[in-house]
Amino acid sequence: PRAAGAPGMARKDCPCIALQHDELASLLWSRHISSACATDIAASGGPESSRPEAAPSREEHLDVSDDLGGGGGAGGGWSASMGSKEFQARKRQILTSLDRSPKGSIDAPIVEFMGWLNEQPNVVTTSSCSGRISIFLGSSDPSDSKGGEWLIVSHETLPDASAAWSKLQQDLAARDPASLMGTLVIFLLEPFVLHVECADTETAQKILAIARETGFRESGISLGKRRVMVQVRTMALRLEAPLYIDGKALTSEDHFGALLALANTRLIENERRINRLWDRLRDGLALAQADEEDDEEPWVLACPQTLARGVKLAVEARGWMDTSRKMLPIGGGASGHAAEEEEQPQEGPPRIGVPLTAAGAAAMQAEAVAWAAAPESGGAVSSSSPPTPSVHESAKCKKAKKEAEVADLAALWRMGDILELLRSTALPGKARPAQHWASSEGSAGDVLSSICRAVSEAHGSLKPQEAQELPLHPLLAELQTMNRLQWRGDVALLPRGSLCSELWDRLAHAVQKPSGGLWEAVRVSLGARLLARQKEILVDSEVRSGAVEVLAGSGSGWVVVPGPKNVRYALDVTRCMFSEGNAAEKARVAEWQVQGETILDMYTGIGFWTLPLLAAGASRVVACEWNPDAVEALRRGLRLLGPEAEARCEVFAGDNRRPEVRAASAGQCHRVMLGLIPDSRDGFPNAVAALRAEGGTLHVHWNVRSDEEEATARAVADELQAMFRRDRGSSWCCEVAAVQRIKWFAPRVRHVRIDVRCTPASA
Repeated sequence: PRAAGAPGMARKDCPCIALQHDELASLLWSRHISSACATDIAASGGPESSRPEAAPSREEHLDVSDDLGGGGGAGGGWSASMGSKEFQARKRQILTSLDRSPKGSIDAPIVEFMGWLNEQPNVVTTSSCSGRISIFLGSSDPSDSKGGEWLIVSHETLPDASAAWSKLQQDLAARDPASLMGTLVIFLLEPFVLHVECADTETAQKILAIARETGFRESGISLGKRRVMVQVRTMALRLEAPLYIDGKALTSEDHFGALLALANTRLIENERRINRLWDRLRDGLALAQADEEDDEEPWVLACPQTLARGVKLAVEARGWMDTSRKMLPIGGGASGHAAEEEEQPQEGPPRIGVPLTAAGAAAMQAEAVAWAAAPESGGAVSSSSPPTPSVHESAKCKKAKKEAEVADLAALWRMGDILELLRSTALPGKARPAQHWASSEGSAGDVLSSICRAVSEAHGSLKPQEAQELPLHPLLAELQTMNRLQWRGDVALLPRGSLCSELWDRLAHAVQKPSGGLWEAVRVSLGARLLARQKEILVDSEVRSGAVEVLAGSGSGWVVVPGPKNVRYALDVTRCMFSEGNAAEKARVAEWQVQGETILDMYTGIGFWTLPLLAAGASRVVACEWNPDAVEALRRGLRLLGPEAEARCEVFAGDNRRPEVRAASAGQCHRVMLGLIPDSRDGFPNAVAALRAEGGTLHVHWNVRSDEEEATARAVADELQAMFRRDRGSSWCCEVAAVQRIKWFAPRVRHVRIDVRCTPASA
């Protein structure tokens, strides 16, 4: 514990702990806050050696309490914000920069949380740690805060205290006793920590309030000249205890087991608090508005008040309505700027502003070209729609409001001065429902606007008769509700079952070259090399190959997709499967302590688990795969990982049950990966034969009903135990060490990983 008033530490009651770079602060904090696992891509200068990111100095930031708007603290009513364009440019720089933390990737338990948070418009994460149990070897001299080594690091609970204690003792025993003089080995439980840069103080205050309400009481805000930073943390769960000094034990194995049990309990509570924080932030932060355009004013379609209801219905039918703003009068002129309208007297009949999305405005501009060129239909504009309605006619329209028909926007547009498309801030905002179009390849609004514009332009190339038979508004309305695109390298993938109705097929057939057709126009608008649509993957097929339909573009389907640490997956999207839902599991596997281990991966695919295991330091991985396309992808991924890692992997192409595989793995493996779903039962015989005489762990993937996870895990362990006792001897025992949920596979069916610890009685 640090003495009150010690240099570099704020008072205990201060809502935000500010640290200066003095030696004592370095000893207690700089080693541990976020070294091996924080994603530090925003701090300038990078980490010092193995030392974690330094906290901001008092000269650089002002620590503030809850009320940034008034009273208290130096400077009185603090308010800080960064221009929208400036913040978005900085956010893009942060998210596309290399991860400079020693670990090199976001911690697996919070990958999805951080991904969601970075989709929000006014925030970007700069560093994070999900919380961890660790053992650190460093200097016992408080003036020497640099250097050191992490002996054990885990972002998940460690159920086997005996194995962890043995690993620690073996590690220290392998060192020269003289090298351990002046060292201190510390046991640590460090809870979740997060740094979020915000575009303005209002967003920062909202995050701070939610953080404190969900148990992160030591959170605070730092204000810089142009940056607003929220630090989310709690010290209530932290645990620290010395284990060795100068290479001599200060504790026993029993005491270590008690410490680890306490740390496991606190790490579970840490996870609960993270989940509460995410749930509250979902409610407290609005997702990025899909059509937001930095400092540009939003779009409005102005029309006479008598026609407003029909125009609104027409805009809604086309999917162009911006539901985040209200439809209100904007004056009699057509200035499009609220301030000017207030200064100038209204002229003519009142006009109503119908709010449009950016995508809707783009689509309307594209359609307007066709409207202007098409001959007048002479049809009704609406139920009551004279070009210049009189007061009497306006009253009649009000009485007939319920009978209003959908306006003919094309006919109204050709009249010249009835409709006006303009930018205006006159319409106030209202609550907006969540959108699902966020994409790592561009903002939600950019992606959707690009597709809508391409489809509208393609539709505009149709002959008048074709355009009448193929209405545009149902197509644009479907785009508004479509799930987000996915990207595999430079290949854009439309969601399974999207844009494939008869109407889309007819439009694609009707749109003529030389432009390349409808799908080529969409591909070009997205900047993708290939445009494809995902298809159903047949889980029960013997070879789970890629299932996509290429719609436009040229070249092969080979792409490179980044994975955890330095892993890069190579695959042909037309022939190999790649699941985004396994991202967190890949990151978890990359964090396993597997140095010096031999591992058998029985269903390797393109290297989902093999490549992270090699990146984590496994000394040898035996990889089995019988899909030749996946084998080629695996070999490419190994080459990308580097010759040293490639040399540690032995690839067996073909059936994993053949004798050659058993000869290469029997009795040699610390772990076996059984990553086939819906179950991995076919691999059990070779997995049982593969474990060393001392035992090991089988990582069994399985699809289970959500209410049967524990029962299924026990049944799998019992089945394996019976097989071990039959093939390896009656003394073998199998127990469930952990059940890790990976993703939902179907309604009420989860894909899980069941970790089964298998040991003989002698071990």
